Amino acid sequence: MSSLIEDPEIPLVGMNNHKCRSYSSTNNEDIKANSHSITSIRRYGTVGKRLAIRRELYQKRRRMGDISLLLATFGTVLMMIELELCLFSVIDKASAMSFFVKVGISVSTVSLLVVLALYHRVDIQLFTIDNCVDDWCLAIDRTRVLKIGIEMLICSVHPIPGTYMSSNRQENAAPQSSLASSTISSGTLNSSALTFEIPSYDVFLALPMFLRVYLLCRSVMLHSRLYEDASSQSLGALNRVHFNFAFIFKSFMSLHAEHVLIMITIIAFLISSWCLRLCEIQFRPTEATMLNSMWLIAVTFLSVGYGDIVPISYCGRGIAVITGIIGAGCTALVVAVLARKLELTRAEKYVHDFVIDADLNKRIKHEAANVLRAGWLIYKANKNNASKRAINEHQRKMLRAIYHIRERKAQQRRLLDSTVTLVEVNKGQSDMSLYIDQLRNKQQAMEEQILNIKCAVGGIHEKLDGLYYILNKPTL
Repeated sequence: MSSLIEDPEIPLVGMNNHKCRSYSSTNNEDIKANSHSITSIRRYGTVGKRLAIRRELYQKRRRMGDISLLLATFGTVLMMIELELCLFSVIDKASAMSFFVKVGISVSTVSLLVVLALYHRVDIQLFTIDNCVDDWCLAIDRTRVLKIGIEMLICSVHPIPGTYMSSNRQENAAPQSSLASSTISSGTLNSSALTFEIPSYDVFLALPMFLRVYLLCRSVMLHSRLYEDASSQSLGALNRVHFNFAFIFKSFMSLHAEHVLIMITIIAFLISSWCLRLCEIQFRPTEATMLNSMWLIAVTFLSVGYGDIVPISYCGRGIAVITGIIGAGCTALVVAVLARKLELTRAEKYVHDFVIDADLNKRIKHEAANVLRAGWLIYKANKNNASKRAINEHQRKMLRAIYHIRERKAQQRRLLDSTVTLVEVNKGQSDMSLYIDQLRNKQQAMEEQILNIKCAVGGIHEKLDGLYYILNKPTL
């Protein structure tokens, strides 16, 4: 007999707030020996309490995801505003306004890191509840630590408050624009250094802030109905399906593929255009406009590459390469979505195949009639002693009609092969299983009827034996 106390403490229906009895062991020493395991079981109380705590932690984690997305968006918008104001010479990098804006970016970044730490704390608590463990250290492994470290590193990058250089002076050594070429040829271009108001370190600290866009994907996952529904989570656990972002993305692509592709394309297009403009404006201030950047990103995204505008900085070239990779992926997704949208449904395929098969049958009958007509004409020509040329012409028509019949029958076979898909095979197998079950039931019923007939025949035989005994009984 087991020495563990079985105390599920699950409240039953209709108990009227009375406490349920629990099973207890008669051996007190065994109870003390297993007190540690009982304490770990009772840590979260009843199953209902565990589910309630789990639901509260889910809601708390969703709120943390929303707050982190809001803080990341706020810091990124402040960064873009500060850089745009410096580009248009509204404020200076050494001014108090730029300093205060950067302080706001730093405050939002620190707040974001704190919220992310709380988010992962709630995630660890959910792990302990889902796996019924007491020690939270069991949830900490190398993979989780590495993911948290990379996430904190990505979200901590931002422009640092303060100015460490007054201006960034660089020579425009190789201007690519026609305006610069005409200026060089006319001798009006001054070889002195050009002054820009954006230091290079601000650019390299500002661009990684757009990597925070992954928080949008996390927020979409946490707000998904599949992720919030407890029944879906249970069904996924039974089928060993993990409800992560990859599964949610596949679900959205199967339901709303057009909207997802449009959102991905627009977000990637705008972010890449702005980043390319920020990288190229230090080297080509006359050409690095937003419209030119959008044009370059568009031709790169679509894998066209006219070559009229090319990036000259390493930062711009890197952005162009990343844009080309994203464009190739989006193009593949568009092709897959269009192929699925243009595919016939099951009912449409049945109707289409039926119409094609009926048309092929009509053509076969028509060609068979041509064969009969050509044969009759050959017989008539031989009987009337017609010329060899006329007989050969009728023979060629008959052979052509026979070839057409064979071709139409081959088309029917190919149509039949394309009609039988995995759905039809599965349906046929299901129907066959149903027929076999019905046949088995009929066989069992028939066996029962035969057994009843056998019993009835046995009773009749006994009665006949009794009648025979009575008839042959000697009379006194």
